[in-house]
Amino acid sequence: MKKIHLFIPLLIIAVIALAAPGFASAESLLTATLSTDTGEFTVGDPVMLKLSVTHPPGYQVIQPQLDANWGDFLVHSQSAGATVSNPDGSQTTSQVIDARLFSSGTFTTPPLPITVSDGFGQLSEITAEPISVTITSVLVEGDTDLRDIKPQASLPFVNYLPWIIGMGALALGLTGAFFWYRRRRAQLALAAVDNRLPHEVALDELDRVETLELPKSGRFKEHYTLVSDCIRVYMEKTYHFPVLERTTGEIKANLKRTPVSNEVANEFITLLDESDLVKFSKFKPDAESAQHLLQHGRLIVERTKPVVIEAENEDQLPINKIPSDPVFGENGRNKQAEVTS
Repeated sequence: MKKIHLFIPLLIIAVIALAAPGFASAESLLTATLSTDTGEFTVGDPVMLKLSVTHPPGYQVIQPQLDANWGDFLVHSQSAGATVSNPDGSQTTSQVIDARLFSSGTFTTPPLPITVSDGFGQLSEITAEPISVTITSVLVEGDTDLRDIKPQASLPFVNYLPWIIGMGALALGLTGAFFWYRRRRAQLALAAVDNRLPHEVALDELDRVETLELPKSGRFKEHYTLVSDCIRVYMEKTYHFPVLERTTGEIKANLKRTPVSNEVANEFITLLDESDLVKFSKFKPDAESAQHLLQHGRLIVERTKPVVIEAENEDQLPINKIPSDPVFGENGRNKQAEVTS
C-alpha cells in the first residue's frame, strides 16, 4: 500500500515533465506583429495597421478593443478578425486598424498586448511590438506663396420643384374630386326625392304603362295589374286610407268612411272589379278593353286631382266654381292634398 502511495506523486511529476515541452512549444508558436502599407502618408490620411497573430490551430485570439485616442493615433475603426491556415499547419488571425494622424513627423505605435486562448481555458498574452509611421506635410517646403481660400464644398443639388408641383397638382385634383363627389351626391339625393303630387305620379305611370303596349303581346294580366296598382297607390296617397293591402270588397266597405264621392267610388270599384276578373280568372279581354282601362284610370285621377286657381288677389277668384265633391274645400282645393299657387 505504501508503494502505491509513493507511485502516484511520481506519476504526476512525470506527466507534468512530459507536458512541459509541449506547452513551451505551443507558447513559442504564438507571435503578433503590426504592419502597414509602405508609402507616404499625409496629414489626415487613413493609416491601415494590420495586426497579425500566428497561433496553433484551435486557438482563439481575443481581439483588442482600442480607445479612440491610442497614443498619438486617432483610431477610426477596427475590422473583425479573420483566421486563415498556413502551410506549416499553424493559423494566422488578422485584424485591420484604421488610424489617423493629424500632424507631420514620425510616430510610433504603442505596444499592443494580445490575449490568446488555447480552447481549454488556458490564456496566454503576447505583445505586438511598436512600429513607426511617417507623416509628411501637405505643404511644400519653401513655398510661401499666398493662395486664395478654396470655395466651400457644394452639396449635390436636388431639384424638388417637380415634386412640389406634382404634389400640389395631386392635392388640387383630390380636393376637386372630393367637392365634385359631394356635389354629385347632393344632386343625386335631390333627384331621389320625388316632388311630384300624387295625381302627377299616377298620370305619368299610366303613360308609362301605355308605352309598354302589353296587350299587343297578349300580356293582359300584367297590363291590368299595373293599371289597378297605379290607381290603388293614387287613392291611398290622396285620401289616406288603406288600399294596397286590401281586397276589392274591403276597399268598397272602407270607401263609405272616406270623403270620396259616390261617383268616384263607383268608378274606382268598377276598375278594380274589371282588373280582378282578368287577374284571377281565365277571362281574356281584347285590346280595346285594355285601352279603355287606361282611360278609365285617367278619368278617376282627373276627377279627384286638386284644382289650382291662379289669381292676383282673392277678389278675382271665380264664383260658383267650387266642385260638388265633398273632398274639396271652400277654396276649391283638395283638402288632403292642397296646392298653393
